[in-house]
Amino acid sequence: MKPYYILLLSIFSTTAALAQAPTEGTLLVATPEMRDPRFSETVILLLRYESDSVFGVAINRPTWVEPSTAFPNMEFLQRYRGNLYFGGPMDRSNVLVLIRDPENQVLDTKPIFHDIYLSTDPELLRDIIGTESTDQNLRLYAGHASWDAGQLDREIAAGHWRVIPAHADLVFAQDPLKVWQQVLALGSEISVKLSFREPTIAATIP
Repeated sequence: MKPYYILLLSIFSTTAALAQAPTEGTLLVATPEMRDPRFSETVILLLRYESDSVFGVAINRPTWVEPSTAFPNMEFLQRYRGNLYFGGPMDRSNVLVLIRDPENQVLDTKPIFHDIYLSTDPELLRDIIGTESTDQNLRLYAGHASWDAGQLDREIAAGHWRVIPAHADLVFAQDPLKVWQQVLALGSEISVKLSFREPTIAATIP
């Protein structure tokens, strides 16, 4: 069994994972019922989930655009050896940064989850690129997705999103274009198995 499959299996191996509520640091997986073409086959990491502010970035939408081309005023981005991700349709002129920092040496702040941190500070980005110039532990996003109060909850209730726990190896997947298919397929497979074993719980799964 492939290590990546084992990772996905561990995420979906409990009914609690399948019934995950949306919070900061969880993943939204668009289901085939998603009607908004902007989010079709998209996986979003929630960066904030509060009554008056809900937003996140798409982690599986890499582009061919170099960050220095999209943000020419940040000349230091020319040292970065990774492409820009399309984070979402809102504020695409701004860059958001996700940093994987297991040693907690970069940011003196609360992580989004585990060892994953968020920053929108260009000066901090300049400093990080001085030591981390690839997308292995540093990813840049143009734009983000956001929802009005209660909007995301209604979309989840309608079955447009499945909520699962986040994992750093998913957020920083080596092949992000495959993340949606793998996560959704495995989640559906285990949902079917649970429907035979625990019909009461499975009936609550979107």
